[in-house]
Amino acid sequence: MKQTLETRIRELAANYAVLLQQKIDRRLQEMETDDHSHFLIYRVLGVSDEEGRLIDVYQNKGRFLYNTAGRFLEEVAKLCFLSRYPDSGSLKIPNTRGQRPKTFEIVCGRTNRR
Repeated sequence: MKQTLETRIRELAANYAVLLQQKIDRRLQEMETDDHSHFLIYRVLGVSDEEGRLIDVYQNKGRFLYNTAGRFLEEVAKLCFLSRYPDSGSLKIPNTRGQRPKTFEIVCGRTNRR
C-alpha cells in the first residue's frame, strides 16, 4: 500500500522531532561540564547566573531548532515536488562566485536522467 504524501510528511516530522530532542539532550548534558567563565560578564552586565544559564540553554536549543527545521522543510519540499513531478530530481550546481558552499542543490521539474 502506497503511503500518502501527508503520511510521509508526518513520519518525517516525527523522525526529525526525535532527532532534535536527542541533539538538545546531548548538548544540555555537555553544558553541565562547559566552562562558565562567561557568566562573570553576564553578572557585570546585571544578568543573574540563573538567567545567564537559561539564555545559554535557549540559545543552544534555538540553534538546533533552526538547523533541524531548515533540513526538515528542505526534505518536505523535495517530497512535495517529487509527488507532483515524479520525474524530477535534484542537481548540484558548482559555486562559481565563491568558495563556500562548494555547490548549490536545486530541485528541477525535469532532469535529463534516462
